[in-house]
Amino acid sequence: MSESGRIELIIGCMWSGKSSEMLRQAKRYKSIGKNILVINHNSDTRYGENVVSTHDQNQLNCLSLTNLGHIRNTIEYKNCEIILIDEGQFFNDLYEFCVLASDIDNKTIIISGLDGDSNRKPFGDILKLIPLSEKITKLNALCQYCKDGTIASFTLRKTNNQETTLVGNENIYSAVCRKHYNELNNNLHINDECY
Repeated sequence: MSESGRIELIIGCMWSGKSSEMLRQAKRYKSIGKNILVINHNSDTRYGENVVSTHDQNQLNCLSLTNLGHIRNTIEYKNCEIILIDEGQFFNDLYEFCVLASDIDNKTIIISGLDGDSNRKPFGDILKLIPLSEKITKLNALCQYCKDGTIASFTLRKTNNQETTLVGNENIYSAVCRKHYNELNNNLHINDECY
């Protein structure tokens, strides 16, 4: 009997440890001899090309891609059992790829990425994968303004650049709690229908 595929999500705001958790999973699977394939979006070059990196620069080599679909015909894909995808929010074909890889090709896919953008809106296809996932891990950071251990669930953009996809570090983003998100976000738009 062949083993079925699986989808796992690691989501949260910036500085919540998503990439660290994904790299931890990669090490676990490698330790038992599983053949893994690690993928990052090619727009993420903050720590170099062809690497998945944590903010403290714990790194793992990877394929850097714009789209996921074409790798299904590669030897690397056919030989792997586990696929780890970092910065999943940037892949426009994430949903379709994960459905095919898990349902048809019986791969285990672990996706790490932001669940919301800096406007607290869904980012990419990650949230569409929740109904298809066997496991969802939501991580939090600590508020970089409270500095007292308050949980941060949101990413605050500290620049006026309004591009949806703006790759950056602490020079552009902070992890914040709800209070500081509301106080510091100049672009806060409250939907009147909520009240």
